[in-house]
Amino acid sequence: MKLFKTLVASVAIAAGSITAAPAIAQTELIFNSYLPPFNVMRRVAVNEFAKRIEAESGGSIKVTIPDSSLAPSNQQYEMLLDGVADMAMLPINDMSQVVSAAAIADLPGHAPSAEAASIALWETYDQIFRKNDEFKGVVVLTTEVLNGRQILSMGKPIEKAEDLKGMKFWVPAGPMSEIAESAGSVPVHVPFPQLFEAVSKGVVDGLVASPGSAKSAKVLDQVSHYVTVPGGVGSVSFATAISQDRWDMLTEDQQAAIMRAAKGLPGIIGKAIDAQDKGADLSGVSVSEATPAVAGALKPEMDAQIEAWKEKATAKGVDAEAALTFYRNVLTRVAEGK
Repeated sequence: MKLFKTLVASVAIAAGSITAAPAIAQTELIFNSYLPPFNVMRRVAVNEFAKRIEAESGGSIKVTIPDSSLAPSNQQYEMLLDGVADMAMLPINDMSQVVSAAAIADLPGHAPSAEAASIALWETYDQIFRKNDEFKGVVVLTTEVLNGRQILSMGKPIEKAEDLKGMKFWVPAGPMSEIAESAGSVPVHVPFPQLFEAVSKGVVDGLVASPGSAKSAKVLDQVSHYVTVPGGVGSVSFATAISQDRWDMLTEDQQAAIMRAAKGLPGIIGKAIDAQDKGADLSGVSVSEATPAVAGALKPEMDAQIEAWKEKATAKGVDAEAALTFYRNVLTRVAEGK
């Protein structure tokens, strides 16, 4: 009887130990986003990417997306370096002091579609730029590029070079702003969420954007003329990254899970952006390709932007001509469906 009681007690203790054992620890990653919830990139490049990471990790990683951004859009990189968040989408044009070669997708004429440009930037980064380590302190997981930015006018046709002079264009800061200014236009910089107010109050006469972006900002119904430049006046590219410090704290299995979740994302995100643009209702909008006069007014600075990029890339130790050729070949391959 004594032996029986001892065995029962032992089993009870063992059972209690099993019951009391802590659950497997779950790693939380804070994935910051400054994009509004309805934005297509927020939906695909942030929300869906987060779900993919959780699924691939088998539940060992929990991705938390804050309700509001933990830093302004132009401070996402510094936010990661400071450890405020673990992951974020980094606008490359806001990192010009540290990133130059990887700004290749922002060049004029280099974003015929978001899908092609996103894939081309990722492959060029992975094959050529990665070893230059421009993104110090973070690990780049994927890239995404908006389709080429075009010229949208509210009320005024743009057929001659003179039509551009004095026009107030909302335009992303950086190279595209310089292109607009070189043609005699006035660049206006307000945060994208404030674009509706800027248009409503007549602060701007037009946009250097895309129909999809105008739709997202709820100002497409104010657009009267849509003038296209092959490949765009320029574009806006992003790198989704995780801080190096946080990456080093993950297990090898968790790192592998994140990379599996990121596989193929440039194309997936690019297709979603293109679909949004194709879904923009342009009925009632005059659509035309830039006339030779308008294209001629833009061309000198567009060419200068490409040459300036070559100089910066070369200074980083990159064979600029080889990188451009590689990037353009990927654009062609994607366009041909290969």
